[in-house]
Amino acid sequence: MILSLSLICLSTYLIWKASESFDIASSYLTRNLNEGIKGPTINAIASSLPELLISFFFLFYIGDLEGFSAGYATIIGSSIFNIAIIPAVSFLVIYYKKGIPLFPTDKKIIEQDGFFLIVTEIALLAGLYFGGISIYLATILIVLYCIYIVLVFKKRNNKGLTNTDSISQNDEEYYIEETGLFKKIININIAGLILNKSKLNTWKASLVLLISLVIISLACKELVTRSEQLSEQLNMNLFFITFIIAAVASSIPDTILSIKDAKNEKYKDAFSNAYGSNIFDICIGIGLPVLVYLLVNGKDVITTTTTINNNIVFLSSIFLIVFSIPITLIYWLKGINLQRSIIVIGFYLSFLGLIFYLS
Repeated sequence: MILSLSLICLSTYLIWKASESFDIASSYLTRNLNEGIKGPTINAIASSLPELLISFFFLFYIGDLEGFSAGYATIIGSSIFNIAIIPAVSFLVIYYKKGIPLFPTDKKIIEQDGFFLIVTEIALLAGLYFGGISIYLATILIVLYCIYIVLVFKKRNNKGLTNTDSISQNDEEYYIEETGLFKKIININIAGLILNKSKLNTWKASLVLLISLVIISLACKELVTRSEQLSEQLNMNLFFITFIIAAVASSIPDTILSIKDAKNEKYKDAFSNAYGSNIFDICIGIGLPVLVYLLVNGKDVITTTTTINNNIVFLSSIFLIVFSIPITLIYWLKGINLQRSIIVIGFYLSFLGLIFYLS
């Protein structure tokens, strides 16, 4: 068990560090895109890539409903973690370090992304209820994400940001701090190792992207394997193990990014990242692996002879909606302060308790 936990921690560290280089490279390659498109696509992929890969690995490694439920638990666990823990922890960091009593939220983002996230969760629940884990559910989720991109592009495109401004801001983001070789290796600083005091260009950014993707993929595969072993060693349902371990591990990049934004008083970025990533996770993180799996295996639906995991999948989707609505309302009504951050964390712990009981 100690070995499994150690390798899970190592995998989490690799995902976190490699995601930083992945984000730098992907941001450079798409530096001329408007944020209306870049935000829900490139940025969402960069921060939610671990969840997508874990979902793929679980489904193809274990197969059928057990594999789907483990990947699904990662997505659901990451979703509730993102909207509850990330904003609350970001506030607590600036509250205790800078004494800032309020973390302002953006009502427009909540009205757009928060509303669409809940619509997506309802569509997921309806799809599971009426058609099960089917090719139709996967297609609906992917189409919903495409609709979301179109809506975001129409509402946010070219509002107060020209291409010149975008490039100027991005130039600052691609600065790589120069450190020693040993520190670069320990920090898995792929971008720093590739650049080696030179400037970032398209070819080098592509190489950084590829190497980061390989490291993240290997780390996610190890996380999947060790989560299954830990489930057997503790004699616990794999759904609950992945809901906690894989979900939190895959959300580390989002958490670190939001905390950095909060420290730099970029409250809008720190907050919006959580909702944007969730929409990608549910629509693409669930939809794409299911679609590919069913097409590869020539099936229309994932079936099973047992109902335990099926019930957990369905009930957890209900609880996700039940908890997402009040949390979103709290953010919409007022900003985050100490009292409201504790309430939101309480919602997350309650959700955790319910999943443990179901498992």
